[in-house]
Formats: sequence, C-alpha cells, structure tokens
Amino acid sequence: MYRCRAAVVWLGVAFCGGVSLADDTSVLLPPAVDTSELATASVATEILATDGVLPGAACCPPSLCCPNWDSYFLFDVLLLQRDNATNGQPLLLANSSGPLAGQTLLASTSPQFSTSPGIRTFFGRHGPDNIGWEIGYIGLYGMFGDAEAGGADLLTVTPPLGSSVTGWSRADYARATYASNLDMVQANLFRYDCCREQDRCSRYPWKRTPSCHCIDWIAGVVWAGLEENAALNVICCEGEQPTAYRNGTSSQMFGGQIGVRGRREWRDWAFEGWVKTALTGNQLSSWADPITSSLAPGVEFRPARANSTTTAGFIGDINMTAIYKLTDTWGLRMGYNLIWLSGVALAGNQYDFSDTPSSGQTLYGEGSVFFQGGSLGLEARW
Repeated sequence: MYRCRAAVVWLGVAFCGGVSLADDTSVLLPPAVDTSELATASVATEILATDGVLPGAACCPPSLCCPNWDSYFLFDVLLLQRDNATNGQPLLLANSSGPLAGQTLLASTSPQFSTSPGIRTFFGRHGPDNIGWEIGYIGLYGMFGDAEAGGADLLTVTPPLGSSVTGWSRADYARATYASNLDMVQANLFRYDCCREQDRCSRYPWKRTPSCHCIDWIAGVVWAGLEENAALNVICCEGEQPTAYRNGTSSQMFGGQIGVRGRREWRDWAFEGWVKTALTGNQLSSWADPITSSLAPGVEFRPARANSTTTAGFIGDINMTAIYKLTDTWGLRMGYNLIWLSGVALAGNQYDFSDTPSSGQTLYGEGSVFFQGGSLGLEARW
C-alpha cells in the first residue's frame, strides 16, 4: 500500500510483499506494474517528502498530483422539502350547528409544503501551506403549503377572537396558507490534507489504480435569513369578500461555523460529503396586519402589530454527493442534503386568538425548521 508518510518509495528502500526491490526492480513486480514508471521515482520521492500534496499540476505529472486541481466551482439545483413543525395552534373549528361541533378543522400544522426549488453555488481555492478558502450561497425559494375547509355556516374561527370578528363565527369557507424563503451566505477557511493511495501489490485491479482522498477542516462565518408569511383567509357567506388574519416573520442569523469535508477521487468518479454546524445570534421580528371584516366596514377588530427580540440559534448542514467526471475539468453532481435551523421565528407560531388589548404582542422565537431532499448540478475543478 502506497500512502502519504508511508515508508514505501520506489527506490532502493521499497518493499513489495516483503521482498526488496533495490537490486533488480524489473523482477518480483506484479505483472500489472509498468517498470517505466520508475523513471518518475524522484517525483514520487518528493511527493512523499511533502506529505503527498503538491500545489499545482505543473509540479508533477497529473497522475501523481493529489489532487490534480487547486481551484473549484460548483453549482447545484436543489429540490428540497421543508417540514411544518409549528405549535399546532387550532385555527378553525366546526361550530355547534354541525355534527362535528368543536372539532379542529384547520391548525397551524395543516399546511404541508411541497418540494421546492433552490440553488447552491460555491467557489474555492487550495492555497499554500495546506490552507484554502471558499465562499458560498444557498437559496431556497417559493416554499408554500396550504389547507382548506368548507361548510355553509358550519365554521368558526378559534374563539375568543373568532367570536368577536363579525362573520367569523358562522363562516362558509376558510383557507390557511404558509410560505417561506431561505437565503444563506458563508465564507470559510479550511486546512486540507490530501493523500494519494495505491496498492500496487493487490490482486484486485481497482486497488492497483491510484486514488486521491482529501480531508478539509473548516472554520468560517455564516449568515442565514428566513422570511415567512402565514394567513387564515375566511369567507363568511356567499358573495362576500374574504377577510384574513395575516402575519409574517423574519429571522436573521449570524455566527461562526465549523465542519469537516471529505472527498475521494477514483478513475471517473468522486465522492464527497460534509457536515457543518454553526452557533448563531438571531435577530427576530414579526408583524401582523389589522384584523377587519367585510361585514363591518371601517371597524378594526385588532390593530396592526409588530414585535422583535433576540435569541441564540443553530444551523446544521449535511451533504452527500457522487460526482461523475465528464472531462478532466467538469463533473456531474448528484446528491442528498439536510439543513436544520433552530431558534427561529415561524410565522405559523404567531397566531394569537385571544381578545385583549395586549393580544398579538408576543413573539414566539424558539421554532425550528428542517429541509431535506436531492440535488443535481455541475462542478469544475482546475
């Protein structure tokens, strides 16, 4: 096995299967080994002397560099689904006129999100002294879920607020909607350790083929912005315009992150994965529109609200990706992704159906949200 820092070199100190190759390198070598490769012994010795890493393709034959690139760019299309881990606040009940009297018809957890698109892009470089850097962006757009219920004069918005707003205690139709967007930016430094690996004495051809693996130890800063909107739209009776209870939230997260990333390249394939975690300080804010009714023009049952607070938060990011090399530079990426945010303000948690002068003036900021799904993209390494 030929590894970084190993005591195996191609010159007189090399051993293969316990037999010295110093005296006659043309014998005892496995049939698959081309003895002409011994001409590159001085380069191989230099690779071993520098921990198996040389900074650029010009320093050695591409087959011996590990890796044979020092810059990279990737672009992935994300197809992720988010959960709805709100507090389950009842939004709509069956009123006493129907057979389901008192049962919850819609809750804050009722809207379920479909798979939504997004992007991820990174650019980075390996620098001297085994130190690299990268910058990246992740965006998830248009995440949306809804749920509805209907029944002529059979619906009531959760009291006591539902009993106070004209038309909300004997409604015909209601629809709950939930929408959100996520943006993330990060800048990282990393220490990379790379190794060229090959077992020339193996009976298996794939082990005699050189491979390169790298470990990156990452530290950096990250910002994430989660924007959400939730609404309960109510139609009291035929021919009337809907009235709504609308609210929204903004969670701005900033902090430091650490992580580890591994990559192994073998023939036309590469496999990559990372785990990153961040502790953040969060600036949270919420708002709510005035609550009115089309049956009582000019009456404001609750004025607009706006709240803000700060909390601590957490960001987790896990990725596993397989890459098929289309050319020496370009590769096709296929992966699976997990993203978790905690300490955020979820719009679905901000509904307040009490009916007092202070109602709607509390911001609930201990929510969490989880995204998971696939990715497909391209990368360039040169």
